[in-house]
Amino acid sequence: MAKVKHMLKKMLVIGDPAVGKTSLIRRFVHDRFDDDYITTIGTKTSAKALHIRMTKEYVDLKLQIWDILGQKGYSRLQHSSFLGTHGVFIVADVTRKKTLLSIKNYWIPKVQYIVGKIPFIILANKNDLVKNAEFTKEELREFASEYNVPFYLTSAKTGNNVNLAFNTIVKRMIEFNSTTAPKPKKSIVIHPRLLYEGDKSKITQLIDRIIDDFCREYGGHEDAMPVIRKQFELAKLNLNNPTLEALKDAIDRLAKIEMDFIRKDIAEANRTKRLNWIQESKVN
Repeated sequence: MAKVKHMLKKMLVIGDPAVGKTSLIRRFVHDRFDDDYITTIGTKTSAKALHIRMTKEYVDLKLQIWDILGQKGYSRLQHSSFLGTHGVFIVADVTRKKTLLSIKNYWIPKVQYIVGKIPFIILANKNDLVKNAEFTKEELREFASEYNVPFYLTSAKTGNNVNLAFNTIVKRMIEFNSTTAPKPKKSIVIHPRLLYEGDKSKITQLIDRIIDDFCREYGGHEDAMPVIRKQFELAKLNLNNPTLEALKDAIDRLAKIEMDFIRKDIAEANRTKRLNWIQESKVN
């Protein structure tokens, strides 16, 4: 009887907003698709149990899939979410070439700065809209070859190549050995400023700081983010176009939640601290 190994792996799905990250995960985990676009607030985690046949053994794998906010500028949130990752999908949208360039200029350097040279795969999603494509399969092939990584044209809508891509990244995570990992053909320049690139608006930086602070109080991103998402939705805090009024409402709501698991005076002090951050930043 073949040996069975039990493993737990974490992977990220990252890329610019509206490239279809959430839809890809939904297609793989639940085998369904819808056309509604909803901004991922912070991080969202999904899990799927897989039985993988490798060369010499079987692996019972619990795969944790982290759907990461695509808006640039939420540096604390992204940095914390990347830690402990074993593999990454970096997703572009075939109908927007700028999302492919963003992989080169932002996402790959950022991943490698934070977690090192772990396995990653480049996906060009929305291939069902190939008539509107702004780059070709050959351009994608050439782009991926610079980093010596696989690539797939995917469609969360039709399911094309979605399972294949997930199965590929899973096997690469299982087999990964940093000493034998393929070397990229292209030298990647990594600089600490990449941790802070993106949207420099003060309100974005404030939201990023508040999310990080609440997660620390709550015990970590995985447990805290569902709470944050709910309170942001109730406060009507839109991360694409946040308002000061909605942010203050969200701060009040998070403080009320904190009163359920820490002392009331500490929760109130956290509320005051976060409101003071607004005053200090001079957001108007």
